[in-house]
Amino acid sequence: MRRLICSHALAGTAVSLPWPALLATVWQATDDPGLIGLAGAARFVPCVLLSAFLGGIGDRAGRFRTVRVVTCARLGLLVLTSGFMVAGLPWAALAGAILTVAAGVPAFPSLAALVPRIAADPDRATNSLVTWEISGFVVGPALGGLLLVFGAPIAVGACVPLMAAAVLVLPRGVDDPGPALERLRLASGLRTVLAVPLVRRTIVTVMALNAVIGMLGVALLPITRTHWHAGVTEFGWATAVHGFASLAAPVLILVVRRLAWGMAGQLVVVIPLLGLAIAPTWTVGIIPLALLGAGLTAVECQTTRMLQQGAPARYTALALGVADAALVGAAMIGALVAPWLLRAVSPLGLLLVLTGGSAAVLFWGLRAVAPPSANTATEQLHYEAAAG
Repeated sequence: MRRLICSHALAGTAVSLPWPALLATVWQATDDPGLIGLAGAARFVPCVLLSAFLGGIGDRAGRFRTVRVVTCARLGLLVLTSGFMVAGLPWAALAGAILTVAAGVPAFPSLAALVPRIAADPDRATNSLVTWEISGFVVGPALGGLLLVFGAPIAVGACVPLMAAAVLVLPRGVDDPGPALERLRLASGLRTVLAVPLVRRTIVTVMALNAVIGMLGVALLPITRTHWHAGVTEFGWATAVHGFASLAAPVLILVVRRLAWGMAGQLVVVIPLLGLAIAPTWTVGIIPLALLGAGLTAVECQTTRMLQQGAPARYTALALGVADAALVGAAMIGALVAPWLLRAVSPLGLLLVLTGGSAAVLFWGLRAVAPPSANTATEQLHYEAAAG
């Protein structure tokens, strides 16, 4: 399990590392802000469009096997992307990077579905896996931005050794504990997954919280300028603190482990949002901003555990894929509506709206997880019997 998580962390960082260089190259190639915006959004589009369809591949083809194939495919596509950059073909390199993201869509659902079956400590493994899944979106671009001083081709090419290391770290000679023998169909799988109340509640919760993340990502600059009377440099520091704080999620989970998650969510998300609203300066504001970055990741760890426990055993990867598509889509929608909300209620008003909405969603969505029902337990036995 440790090797799988390490491989996933390396792969996630490698996939997101080229994007600052790609965007910088597109910016040099065109002065059309619409094209630049589309290039930036293209990183997330495969997750929105494909997660619900590709997330369940591990349920059908075997979860270990899916992770191995996906990681090797990502390596090949990143080599191709680097070659395009060296050849001076930025648009082809952008297409290669988009295909790399699309190829990796089944990886996280398959890994998260494996955790309860093979990890000695599933909760700890889930916390580590989700933390690296989220942090990769921040750590990779941060490294890529630093490497831009050596030139865009080098900044993009640096992703190849990282992905090669991810391939080498993967365990060898390991097969699934037992994928179901019958063919799993997408339509019936979706109906089965969404028929579970806990799964529906969890998906709505992650959508709401990721809409908050999307809105906050857009609103942080006007909050810095108008509420804290600071500039772009301070905005950059605030963004970095918020992003890298997600790495502290496992520590935060240990701090709140004795609390019910309905209460813990209020402490690690709602109170930091309120702290942002009342912070008089940006130097004070980065404290609740850091806690919020770690808190949102900690809540994501808990919602992943809820899906692991609540989804039907043979459709666990599919349920996690559906949740991935929903949360990334919600974040994109949040980013789109944030400018309109800012004009309607001001940055301070938006923070207060997000605080109240998050409090209600967390109180409803993170209620205690009920023990598996008789139907779920029966299905688990059926799954294991079919797997031999």
